[in-house]
Amino acid sequence: MSPLLVAGLLLAAAPARPPAAQARPAVESPRPAPEPAAPQATPGDDAAFLRALLWAARPAPEEIRAIAVEDLALLADPRALDSLAIHLWDPNPRTQQAVLRAVALFQHPRAEEILGNVVRHPRMPDALKIQALNGLIFQRTASARRTLQDATTDARLTSAVQNAARAVAAQWEAPAAAP
Repeated sequence: MSPLLVAGLLLAAAPARPPAAQARPAVESPRPAPEPAAPQATPGDDAAFLRALLWAARPAPEEIRAIAVEDLALLADPRALDSLAIHLWDPNPRTQQAVLRAVALFQHPRAEEILGNVVRHPRMPDALKIQALNGLIFQRTASARRTLQDATTDARLTSAVQNAARAVAAQWEAPAAAP
């Protein structure tokens, strides 16, 4: 089943939020309202997420698709990572770069896996591999560091990618500047 069809069905099935006028009581209570415990996803948040998925997958000018892909990252919902990974195979290089920028913003095991897969994939362009290497530094995990170290010596990678991996690994090991 097409991801677009699934997203459309989920969007159509999402319950609508009541208007603000209906949600308020007719008479104001004299006691203060309790503080919310923690922000939780509301049906409106899911609808925004599904709309962003639809816009990212919709045939549109490259600028619109790139913006929609980056908006998925701004929602900070890790459910978007699988959809973003699919968009790595978009024939448009600008969309591919937007996907990698979006994935790098997540600090999540799936994001790290996607970035590592881009580095290791034999058919991905070197520019995307270098961009994925630069995104791995923000994951700050031992497995991300291993991926970087492996890329420095992987004979299947070009020398440009290996040099970029060395540069990112050096950034990782560089001590933070003292204030």
